[in-house]
Amino acid sequence: MKKLAAAVVLMAGVGLLAGCQESPEDKMEDARESMSDAMDNMQDAAQDVADATEQKAREVTGTEQTTGEVLQEKVDAAGDSVQDAYDATTENIEEAYDATKEGVSDAYDSSVEYVEEKGEAVRDAAVESKESMERAVEE
Repeated sequence: MKKLAAAVVLMAGVGLLAGCQESPEDKMEDARESMSDAMDNMQDAAQDVADATEQKAREVTGTEQTTGEVLQEKVDAAGDSVQDAYDATTENIEEAYDATKEGVSDAYDSSVEYVEEKGEAVRDAAVESKESMERAVEE
């Protein structure tokens, strides 16, 4: 409240001093500015009162956290976030590794099957070619 009273007295004094030396329009503008400043100071004072009341209520009820406690909570939350990110990354890497391993295994199996099929086809073709050549020689 002292801030508010001091602000109002100061603004009124400045307004009176300025009022003696200016035109009516300037005086009106200065009065508007003084009133606006006084309103701002009243709002600031009201906020200070509200903050002080809240602080006192926390002190009385014992729910006031120290700066250290607030910082510790924030550090703990940050640590939890880092751990969660690490866990998610580890899980993603493991899944990617398993998928790659499975893909390589499937590719290997497919390649083996392909080579076996082609090998059998080449062998069959060679046998047919040999038999065909033997028939041609016999005839």
